[in-house]
Amino acid sequence: MARTYEELDWLIAQQHPMTELLKGWAGINTGTFNPTGLEALAGLVVDEFRPLTETIRIVHPDPVEMVDSLGRVIPRPLGANIHAVQRPDAPVQVLLAIHMDTVYDVDSAFQTVEQLDDQTLRGPGVADAKGGLVVMLYALKALERFVERTGNRQIGWQVIVNSDEEISSPGSLGLFTEAASQVQLGLLFEPSLPDGSLVSSRKGSGNFSIIGQGRSAHAGRDFHHGINAIVAAADVSTQLHRLTGSWEGMTLNVARIDGGATNNVVPATSIIRLNIRYTEREHEEPIRQAIQEILDTVSAQSGVQFELHGSFASPPKQLTVGTESMLHQFKSCGEELGLDLSWAPAGGACDGNRLAALGVPNVDTLGVRGGNIHSHDEFMWIDSLPERAALTALYLMQLAEGVIHPPTAAPRQASSAPSNEETATAKTGL
Repeated sequence: MARTYEELDWLIAQQHPMTELLKGWAGINTGTFNPTGLEALAGLVVDEFRPLTETIRIVHPDPVEMVDSLGRVIPRPLGANIHAVQRPDAPVQVLLAIHMDTVYDVDSAFQTVEQLDDQTLRGPGVADAKGGLVVMLYALKALERFVERTGNRQIGWQVIVNSDEEISSPGSLGLFTEAASQVQLGLLFEPSLPDGSLVSSRKGSGNFSIIGQGRSAHAGRDFHHGINAIVAAADVSTQLHRLTGSWEGMTLNVARIDGGATNNVVPATSIIRLNIRYTEREHEEPIRQAIQEILDTVSAQSGVQFELHGSFASPPKQLTVGTESMLHQFKSCGEELGLDLSWAPAGGACDGNRLAALGVPNVDTLGVRGGNIHSHDEFMWIDSLPERAALTALYLMQLAEGVIHPPTAAPRQASSAPSNEETATAKTGL
């Protein structure tokens, strides 16, 4: 029973240092396109993980190509990623992962961490997902205390802390792909659902930009010589919006239109940003074809030339036999800790989607309880820090002891690694 693990008693006593660590980490701006802040946090995270691991390294990815507000495809630098390995020759191998980037840019108004009361912390990334990063760290601290106490070295682990999950992990996908061939299961520390429930399956997500090129002209003297890219973009956007529901569970969100200049110039350039959520991998190509048909039709009518950029970078995560068995294992561990865990599907995408596509069964909501993620009211409940760390630590210790066993891996899905071309539209959360 869980009460026989002294490491769990130690964890429950760590609420204060866990909270203080989270306050410090969440106080550093780590918007996906703030490599300076991400580099600073990476150094602090490495300092915390280094005593636990045999090898740890900081990996600097190549820049990612993105469409800017002028319709140019330009390179943008990404932040540092962290990769750590411990006991790579152990018979049980686990990947633990979470991201340190947030959706809050360096110029966001939401920068401050506040403790609202004894149980509530509000701030950028406290739930998504720096709270989960703290949970992961302390769960591994407990595991290594267990290994030292018992001499049980049957479990090894890798850690990936990436800096680009909010834009579908284009710069860290290689780390996940390499690790996927070396581990039997994955644990990810996205925030749980507000009541503590786990996520069982997720929709896929695709981020795209559409560049429209028309012809500028003086809006008074030469109006009819111009080809208005903004008007054509509005037409495209309306038709894209109507695609929602064309496939079961599919939504298409036109998130933003850029372009134009002063009022007396016919705008020559437009950029449409959109995000697509979908339930089946087989829907990707028909959706792409439907988008292209709309672009071709509006182009023929308006004279604006359109170019589609982006990819379906997060395939749908289905509830496989392997993942379902892990959920039941976590439910059993939760019962030993007095937790009544359940699970439900969610529309948000995360690195759990990418791991599932790589054939690795995983549970991806082992982080803190909280809510209002991706908003200026993001919060987490402080007592969920030791609670969720104890849940993962118990799971890992029982894996080491053979009380529970790694699931059978799901078949690896056909690769759809994203091109080095993503839009700035971040994925939505849970």
